[in-house]
Amino acid sequence: MMGFSMYLFVLLPQLFLRFGLAENPSGFTSLTCGAPMGTSFLEKATNITYSSDAPYIDTGIGRSIKSSYQSKSEQQTWYLRSFPQSSRSCYTFNMTTGDKYLIRAIFFHGGYDTRPSTKFDLHLGPNKWATVSTAEETKSETFEIIHILATSRLQVCLVKTEDSTPFISAIELRKLTSKAYANESGSLQTFLRADIGSFSKQSLRYGSGVYGADVFDRIWLPYNSENWSQIRTDNSVDNDNGFKVPENVMATASVPTDPDAHMNISLTGLHQTSRFYVCLHFSEIQELNPNDTRELKVMYNGRLIIEPFKPISFYTRSFFRDELGPNANGQCTFSLQKTASSTLPPLLNAMEVYMVNSLSQNETDTKEVDTMINIKLSCGINKVDPCVPRDYMWSGVNCSYIDSEQPKIISLNLTTHGLTGEIQESISNLSSLQVLDFSNNSLIGPVPEFLAHMTSLKVINLSSNLLYGSIPTSLLDKVQRGLVSLSIEGNPGICSSASCATTNKKKTKKKTMVIASVAASIFLILVIVLVILKRRAKLGRYPSSDHDDNNLQQCNNQSSSSEMANNMFTYEDLAQATDNFSNVNFIGQGGFGYVHKGVLPDGTEVAIKQLKAGSGQGEREFRAEIEIISRVHHRHLVSLLGYCVIGTQRLLVYEFLPNKTLEFHLHEKRRPLDWSKRMKIASGAARGLAYLHEDCNPKTIHRDVKAANVLIDDSYEAKLADEENIVDWAKPLMLQALNTGNYHGLVDPRLEKDFDISQIKRMVLCADACVQHSAKHRPKMSQPLGDITSYNLDGSSDYTSTEYKEDVKKFKRLVLESQTFGSSDLTSDNAQSSSGSFCIKSET
Repeated sequence: MMGFSMYLFVLLPQLFLRFGLAENPSGFTSLTCGAPMGTSFLEKATNITYSSDAPYIDTGIGRSIKSSYQSKSEQQTWYLRSFPQSSRSCYTFNMTTGDKYLIRAIFFHGGYDTRPSTKFDLHLGPNKWATVSTAEETKSETFEIIHILATSRLQVCLVKTEDSTPFISAIELRKLTSKAYANESGSLQTFLRADIGSFSKQSLRYGSGVYGADVFDRIWLPYNSENWSQIRTDNSVDNDNGFKVPENVMATASVPTDPDAHMNISLTGLHQTSRFYVCLHFSEIQELNPNDTRELKVMYNGRLIIEPFKPISFYTRSFFRDELGPNANGQCTFSLQKTASSTLPPLLNAMEVYMVNSLSQNETDTKEVDTMINIKLSCGINKVDPCVPRDYMWSGVNCSYIDSEQPKIISLNLTTHGLTGEIQESISNLSSLQVLDFSNNSLIGPVPEFLAHMTSLKVINLSSNLLYGSIPTSLLDKVQRGLVSLSIEGNPGICSSASCATTNKKKTKKKTMVIASVAASIFLILVIVLVILKRRAKLGRYPSSDHDDNNLQQCNNQSSSSEMANNMFTYEDLAQATDNFSNVNFIGQGGFGYVHKGVLPDGTEVAIKQLKAGSGQGEREFRAEIEIISRVHHRHLVSLLGYCVIGTQRLLVYEFLPNKTLEFHLHEKRRPLDWSKRMKIASGAARGLAYLHEDCNPKTIHRDVKAANVLIDDSYEAKLADEENIVDWAKPLMLQALNTGNYHGLVDPRLEKDFDISQIKRMVLCADACVQHSAKHRPKMSQPLGDITSYNLDGSSDYTSTEYKEDVKKFKRLVLESQTFGSSDLTSDNAQSSSGSFCIKSET
């Protein structure tokens, strides 16, 4: 246990605060791949903030390009992530089903190794998106696709196909509106996006113009023909339709130099079987004379695809056509022609062409994927779909593939996989499972009832485990009727006969009678206690905490479980609250995972901790820990509002407190906290710790006490740094002050003379008592708290040498007393331990 006064003297910056970075628009995720965890920067060319890809993948090696190329490229491509060992590596993003995204993957070799010639496949989930081929280290490749999410999980995968190493430089996700690019044939892979008639040689995207930039961050390349003339306007062009073509793009256009000529555009490089989707964008940007008319039609390979129309002055009108393809000769030609009544030639402002990619392989049902990830996390299996692609199906898994339906797991063989714990109920999510083999593992607990209710299940092999108890009668009935084959030999604690089940029923009845009698007695005692307490309350003698009489606090062991059950959030709720956990809402990170700010539908602001996977903690253990945390209610502890469990995802929902941490207030270059506020904060922090250590049942050890976890008033948990042992370097400083009598060196110099040296001496003595090497020599938290809060902190008086000697005796006595009734009870089996689960809040 650490003395709370340490906060006043030995606080180092344990986190890097993210200030000065532009906030990305809602729905933007921008990753620089291979950059160290915590990397974040603003790319000036686009005004977009990029962050490390580390939270989205746990494989691969971070590399960097040659320094000579960095000055010639945007910063998000200075790093890359390579995958020399893996045959298939996937980034995983938790999204919202039905949302539409522009997904961009960028590849720039940059001489990171000696083999710039590479070839590998890029997949979206189980489906091939493109083949990446690089021949020179100076060339980059960019692939884009517009995709509607069929599930709540998006995976971008790199697949090794030849003797070369897959790599990736950057990933960009841009959320689109539902109205844009309506297409039921499949996803749309970018082939061409042209800013027709542009007077610039630079591409246009988000943040690259003073006005009229692309809100979706599409990349528009300038395009013109030698047979065309460019025109422009300085007037504003309304682009308020679903496509939201940038105003800069719509403010320019091209017309045929010969006013009687057609505008012909031919596409090359398309396969004979290609099907594509085209968008043509028009706006009249010239002031027409009264006698002038501009009317045009659009032909494709000689057939009419857009009826005659007149572009609207300074308003964007967009036409899209899908399922177009080459003719028998491989020709793909668009012809814009003026009509007989038109006095002006045709005009075109912008053009987009997308290849239709059907992505025909469905992903496995999300519940089944989550179940498998949960089961096989401890086996080191990467978090990818267990069924698709078929070439990468998990070992021990067989799946059914029926036409356009989602693949289903029909067989699960995890024999001799080192499985431990009880058989997870989430297996019931495998609705088509026919064969389940968990033999030769170390599973414990009873044979679960839910196995009898899995209608497709025909074979169950649970032999050679550590299971015990009776087999559910419903499962025995199915075995006896020949509906299920059950193997349970090698489980010495299993009782497999029907008579065993009957005996257990009788025992259960007897136990029920005893429990009912005991429960009735307990209830009667509780009624008597409540009557006594009520009488005491009327007489004004209701008991309160000796050292925290102003705090409303409780450890409710009875109601917390049911309350938390009602506070279970769905992952979709939290994704919506945080805008899919966007960087805009990112608060911080630490050893536990990542924290995002969110807003619930009722307007409540929350802080959501997304715990890192890989801890091996099962759902049951997680819920047990939730119950412990939920019992803790104290004015100096941040409240837990709820939680979410989905697959291996574990999320905690806390109240959001916007005024930052003690860490921030101590180290930010601003007006420093005055001495009285520091004393008040220290006292509040100590009250919270004393409550956890002594008043709460079960007693709880925080284990991560530091300034970044002390939240001021309405403040939130900021970005967390790794734990470090403050005592190791702080204690010598205190001992030096105690030996020399010079305490000024421990004081924040920004306080100047605004402090009470007598209080500092007392606090150092108290802190020294609290950082004794042996836990049994440290006092209970309530002891130094009671001594220090008993001082008149608001007054000022001379601190005499006699008083100093008395305080030295007092704290020596405090340490000696703690050997008898100190904090050793907190290291017993009855104490709970929590690192980062509780955040202390105080007041300024």
